[in-house]
Amino acid sequence: MSEDVRQKGIVVEANGKRATVRFKKTDACGHCNACFRFGSNEADIEMDNTLGAKKGDEVYIDMHANTVLKASAIVYGIPIIGLILGVAAGSRFGEIYAAIGGVALSGLSFLILKKLEPKFAKMNEFKPRMTAFVNEEGKVTLDLDQALAWLGQ
Repeated sequence: MSEDVRQKGIVVEANGKRATVRFKKTDACGHCNACFRFGSNEADIEMDNTLGAKKGDEVYIDMHANTVLKASAIVYGIPIIGLILGVAAGSRFGEIYAAIGGVALSGLSFLILKKLEPKFAKMNEFKPRMTAFVNEEGKVTLDLDQALAWLGQ
């Protein structure tokens, strides 16, 4: 079983089966700014409200570590591959064409990823999960995975 990346956040909006959780950037985020707006160290993520959390509840959200690695490989790897292929193809015609080809294929790969984003958003593998409430001491009070295991599901 792979490790999970766990973040603590506060439910800022709860609408039935969906909730928006705000969390602060931590060391686990590294230099990845996928969730964060420019100049902000907080992110709002909409997700399934599996715990029935209410506005103001403090919860843990988890994402499998291997999923974070896959997402990073997709977001960073594909544009780099586009850049390398563009430079290689363009260099056959000269340096300026190498630069143009690299920028063009890298940009095209970003556009393709943007177009595919709704499909990735529907995949459960790439969705963070709300897994536990946090009590005043910062300890888990209910862990969804443990509760499901206890129930035999």
